[in-house]
Amino acid sequence: MRALLVALAFTTATPLTYVVRLDSGSAPVLAGARVGTLTQATRTFGKPDRVLPLTGTHPVCRALWGRLGLEIRFSAASRCSTPGSWLQVTMRAARWHTSLGLRAGDREARLHALYPDARRLDFLGLGTLWELETGGPLCDGGPPLALAGRTADGRVNALLVVHVPACG
Repeated sequence: MRALLVALAFTTATPLTYVVRLDSGSAPVLAGARVGTLTQATRTFGKPDRVLPLTGTHPVCRALWGRLGLEIRFSAASRCSTPGSWLQVTMRAARWHTSLGLRAGDREARLHALYPDARRLDFLGLGTLWELETGGPLCDGGPPLALAGRTADGRVNALLVVHVPACG
C-alpha cells in the first residue's frame, strides 16, 4: 500500500522547475506546452486559483496560479465569462527560468551576463523590462513577442512574455 501511495505522489507531484521559451508560434511555450488560451493553460497547469476581471479600456481577465507563481492575462468578451487569447504572462517564482537559466530572484548582473545584448522595453509601461529573447511570427521586419526580465533594486523580480508593437 505504501508503494502505491509513493507512486501516486510521484506521478501527481508538481515539477520543481519550468522553462519558458518563445519560438515562431503566436503564443509562448510554458513548461513544454504552447499556452495561448485559458483552456490550454488549464490543461497544462490545472484550474487557476482565481480568474478576475481587470477594469480598463479593454476587457481583460487575469488568471492566477499562486502555487506556481504564474499569472496569465487574457482578452475577454465580458467579465471573464469567455476568456479569449493570451495578452501577457508574468512568472514571479524562481521555479520559472529561461533557456539560459535566468530566474526570478536572480541578480540583475546575472541577467546582463547571460543576455549581454538585452535591450530596454520600458516603453511598454510595465516597469524596468529587459528584452531577453524574441519570438512569434515575423511581421514588419521583426518578431512581435518578447521574453523579458523585470528588474527592481538590482534583482529580477519577474519574467514576462509580452507583445511588442512590431506589427502595424
